[in-house]
Amino acid sequence: MKITWLGQSGYLLEDSGTRVFLDPYLSDIVNKVANRPRLIDPPVQPEEITGSVICTHDHLDHLDPEAIEKMHRDQIDFYAPSSCKAHLEELGCTKIHPLDLGDTVQIGPFAFTGVFADHSVDAIGIFAEWNGHSFYFTGDTLANPKLEEMAAKNPEFLFICINGKLGNMNADEAVQLTKVLKPKVAVPTHYGMFASNTEDPEVYTSRISCGYIMEPGKAVSPEEMLAAAL
Repeated sequence: MKITWLGQSGYLLEDSGTRVFLDPYLSDIVNKVANRPRLIDPPVQPEEITGSVICTHDHLDHLDPEAIEKMHRDQIDFYAPSSCKAHLEELGCTKIHPLDLGDTVQIGPFAFTGVFADHSVDAIGIFAEWNGHSFYFTGDTLANPKLEEMAAKNPEFLFICINGKLGNMNADEAVQLTKVLKPKVAVPTHYGMFASNTEDPEVYTSRISCGYIMEPGKAVSPEEMLAAAL
């Protein structure tokens, strides 16, 4: 099993038979709409996407309309909160599945559960499980005491937003939550895509004992991450 950071909050989780893309932002639509050009090139093209796509909420850098319109939409299963359904339908997606707070979906050997997030629009975080490993993607969220309830799930890997703007917790708040959740590996995310909305990941990783900074486009295994972070 491998995990690839696609930039921003985008990830690819895959094993020998299953590919799941989480919040893939692969166009430059935020630049067109809000004058925020991307700082890194997409590590994968929309036309190359196969398998399943999960969108945690309906913002351009998570549900990317330009990228989705270039995907093989009739062959891809899209999972998202019900609040995203109409937009996905407008984009021509035909295989749309609800993934709301508390829902769990099985995609091959992966299980994905929608968990609490406190964002500026309806949104979820993702708790994923694969072969005994567990992964908590906070998605876009402000700091909120309810996030600490994820400690009951004992997430082994934490992917946590740190940018501190536009409805997201900052690095200080991310450090505090990490110390509550006590993952084995903690990965900062949601930075490095837009110059006006980023953070130095070491502001976060330098203050925890299990930090791991991913390189966009580089696939790594859970074992490699554990070895590097411990």
